[in-house]
Amino acid sequence: MKKLLYIFPTLISLMLVFSCQPGRDENGDLLFGLDTDAPTGGGGSGTSKLLHKLTAPDGSGGNYTITYNYALGKLTNVRSSDNSVSYDLIYDNNNISKIKVVQDDGGTVTTTNFDISYTNGKFTEAKGTGVEDSGNSFNNTITASYAAGKVSKIVSKMQGIDISDPTVTYDMFTMQNDITYSGNNISVWKSTMSMPPMPPITIPPIVLTANFSDYDSYKNPFHTLPEVFNILSSVFGTESSAVTGFSVNNYKKISVEGQAVTYTYTYDADGYPSKAVGSGGAGTLTFEYTK
Repeated sequence: MKKLLYIFPTLISLMLVFSCQPGRDENGDLLFGLDTDAPTGGGGSGTSKLLHKLTAPDGSGGNYTITYNYALGKLTNVRSSDNSVSYDLIYDNNNISKIKVVQDDGGTVTTTNFDISYTNGKFTEAKGTGVEDSGNSFNNTITASYAAGKVSKIVSKMQGIDISDPTVTYDMFTMQNDITYSGNNISVWKSTMSMPPMPPITIPPIVLTANFSDYDSYKNPFHTLPEVFNILSSVFGTESSAVTGFSVNNYKKISVEGQAVTYTYTYDADGYPSKAVGSGGAGTLTFEYTK
């Protein structure tokens, strides 16, 4: 049952964003919703750059940083300064073939090694076995579906492995992200977590729906990251903003359950955001890039 906790950071971070409460995962999600002091219609030099660092408030008066490292233009690893999560990517030619995810919740370290498969060049499945430093283990299968060439659904299924008999598995939970687009940008993100009945308790599905609007015409920094990385990292709490990385541009407004947040940000000369300020005291984000 311990692995049920791994889905909650994503859901909780979304709730925090939507209620304008500052916090680490919340501010990770605040990356995209931004207003602009730059002229309408975009701009910049046309130079292509890659996101290298995101610095955000940690909710306790300090900051934390997520660093994205590259080799020959390919994303090779991602590190958070608080050591809560790391990703290591291995390539087969130009395709990501393996991703190792290490999570540290402050008490338990979990390592999951995913093998990635493709159909006609598009991601179809990631299968991994996660192992806790306590000895518990689980299977995690992540699949994606497409509509008109865009990621429209991401499903993550978790199965526990019986510690006394590894041939015995049991369903733990399923998370499904349904994504709707308006043009090249996400308009609706619906996240549903379902758990199997556990008599005498039955937990109904947990559903969160976010609506995105008022997009600018500037470059979304998370859209520079590999699509496969965004698919996998959308399952984990620290990278819960990755789903919105499927949008080409940056949204200025997000609303859930009648609550809305708007954002203001500053662009660099190449048309990428360099600073983002969320309304309601949500905090300031800064971005650094590499060419």
